[in-house]
Amino acid sequence: EFPIKSGRALQFIYSSKQFKTEGGLLAGTATTNVYNTDQFKATMKDILSQSCSPDEVIFGADYKQSLYCHLLCGLIYSDEVQFISSTFAHGIVHAFRTFEQVWEELCEDIKEGVLSSRITIPSMRIAVSKILKPRPELAATIRRKCSSLNNWYGLVPQLWPNAKYIYGIMTGSMEPYLKKLRHYAGDLPLLSSDYGSSEGWIGANVNTRAPPEEAVFTVLPDIGYFEFIPLRRDVGSEETNLTAALAVYNEFEPVGLTEVKVGEEYEVVVTNFA
Repeated sequence: EFPIKSGRALQFIYSSKQFKTEGGLLAGTATTNVYNTDQFKATMKDILSQSCSPDEVIFGADYKQSLYCHLLCGLIYSDEVQFISSTFAHGIVHAFRTFEQVWEELCEDIKEGVLSSRITIPSMRIAVSKILKPRPELAATIRRKCSSLNNWYGLVPQLWPNAKYIYGIMTGSMEPYLKKLRHYAGDLPLLSSDYGSSEGWIGANVNTRAPPEEAVFTVLPDIGYFEFIPLRRDVGSEETNLTAALAVYNEFEPVGLTEVKVGEEYEVVVTNFA
């Protein structure tokens, strides 16, 4: 639907620390496990989506420093960026809210080719400094574009003119962020990524051109075992209090994937291979 050329992805992704359980098992967030695999880099390369940021930024120990460097690296490679993504929509909104506050400092870094003193993690400073060279013309262009924006509307297509879309989880609890995200995106399409959980993926977005509010997901039947608990309100209940309203739902026995009915509402139960 949105073919991209060989280039880069501006990915606002972060890896938290992994730790060992008392039983000796390595534990961490699902995304941290993904970013730590050799497969992740290979896959990003295969789909022409290498991150603008070096590993030292993605695996940095300080979120604010990593975010600043993500923005800086994205600007350095601005003409190569094919799409912009984060795990969740709020991550993208937060990144550009931060940009509003630090854009002049970012311009100064690019103009002088010297990384801001706010970056104190040695490995991150070294890695980003390797790709940061004095580029006064790029800094002037960014400054001019930012100054011409009206309340930051259309920020993304202005600074990343070759980006084809913005990608991330935008459904459910992420929907409240869509208004602000559209403000930054201008006419750029918002693509809601697939439907999943830390314990296992559930479905694929089968109509990427639809707005996130109308996303439809098809269950991937071989990626786990899925059951569906019907949610049916007690007829005649007039409760308005949220807690009480939830309490009047009867819990029924779960049904299988082939037994769900159109128009019914279900809770999804995932049993993964682990």
